[in-house]
Amino acid sequence: MDMSTQIRHFVLTADGNIREFSAEEAAAIAAGASRLPEFADRRLRYLQVTWDAETEAGLQIQTAGAAIRFDGEGRLAEAIPPCDQDRLSRFEHDTCVQWALRGLASPPLTQH
Repeated sequence: MDMSTQIRHFVLTADGNIREFSAEEAAAIAAGASRLPEFADRRLRYLQVTWDAETEAGLQIQTAGAAIRFDGEGRLAEAIPPCDQDRLSRFEHDTCVQWALRGLASPPLTQH
């Protein structure tokens, strides 16, 4: 991955909350080195937003989703492809993408 490629990680809860994690936080969580006690014994939705702003074709954006489950201590127990109940709505997906790209636009910019 070159320096122009950026990645943002989002966890979405059933009650409508969205939490963003840095690449370092996400790596520690995936490796089991970091716990999230607030997510203990829960299954959540995950979205990774990756983009490369320096391509000949312009801005290239890719997203990948998963269903993730945490154990009783808040450690990541599994990440699997999402089933129908885990799919993000179009609104949730677009919200995460827009939030991830928020620093790319030139002022004036209004985010809702």
